[in-house]
Amino acid sequence: MHFACTQENLIQGLNMVGHVAGKNVNLPVLGNVLLKTEAGSLKLSTTNLEMAVNCTVRGKVEAEGEYSVPAKLFMDYVSLLPSGKVELVLTEDGLDVRAGEQETTLKGMPSSEFPLLPRLAKDGGFQLPAAEAKRAIAQVAFAVSASESRPELSGVACFFKGNEVAFVATDSYRLAERVVATVGGKGDLKTIVPARAFLEATRILGAYKDELGMPESVSLAFTENQMVMSFGNVELVSRLIEGSFPDYQQIIPQNFKTEGVVSRSELQKAVRAASLFSRQGLFDIHLSFDPEKGTCTIQSADQGTGRTKTMLKGAVTGDANSVTLNFRYFGDGLSAMGSDSVRMKLIDGMNAVLVLPEGAAEKYRYIVMPIRQ
Repeated sequence: MHFACTQENLIQGLNMVGHVAGKNVNLPVLGNVLLKTEAGSLKLSTTNLEMAVNCTVRGKVEAEGEYSVPAKLFMDYVSLLPSGKVELVLTEDGLDVRAGEQETTLKGMPSSEFPLLPRLAKDGGFQLPAAEAKRAIAQVAFAVSASESRPELSGVACFFKGNEVAFVATDSYRLAERVVATVGGKGDLKTIVPARAFLEATRILGAYKDELGMPESVSLAFTENQMVMSFGNVELVSRLIEGSFPDYQQIIPQNFKTEGVVSRSELQKAVRAASLFSRQGLFDIHLSFDPEKGTCTIQSADQGTGRTKTMLKGAVTGDANSVTLNFRYFGDGLSAMGSDSVRMKLIDGMNAVLVLPEGAAEKYRYIVMPIRQ
């Protein structure tokens, strides 16, 4: 193998794939990046056996070949090279990295020891605006379950229907849903993608924005048990989670007794203040709505630390009402919204609270279960 490219292109490609590789005592090769010349370019690949990332680096192929080297070592070294031409030459001793007056040999492993990477057809996939997909995933992925007792809740459910897809995540205590318009792709589809795979995709898209200019769209294609997400010169392949996602539409309340609209930033400050005096382990804060005064009051009390109360002015309609919530779950939902104001809808202190971004164009819903007294 003999390949030449710019240092900038090579380090950008390594940044795309490098985070998936990691130390593995049983399979050391999983800490490597596979370098393979393909169609006049260099293809970089890493995998942790659950997902794989491929990135194509433009350059000039002098001789075909493939080899794997430690990903972190290679990335750290290339980042120290001067900008300009870098040559990668495979010799009997390893991979020679040549740049200007510097020449280094990296010891690696033959490509035959690297796990076989799946090749999935990308045709017929669903197209999504890249910026929308990145934001939508970030708005729901935090709500997945950290417990492995119910694997179907440890991922983000994707419900494709018509020209929309709903990204949904829940841990049974709160639920986040974001709907995004799709372009292309046919048929209805329900599937569950591991949160780690989607979060890695958003990290890569974020790096694209900084370095290469984010691509306009991403493509999602699925087989029975795998997903391939493609954007620009990057491809992410992930296994899917088996199991049936709960019918979440049934738990979203439809008829409410009270609605309140308040400033999101002011509400966030009040929630943070109340969190300082919530009971340890319970993380409880108390919200009460007064339609006559047009106020939403956020308060908490703890015998050991004290008490606090913040009264916010807003538009409150319906009955006087109150509910006790976990400040962490409630605060996460508020942070995921980008609107200036939020609308809270509730039935009573025993039922789920629906929180919506007021006046925002994006279709986002957040449900948080109450702490029942």
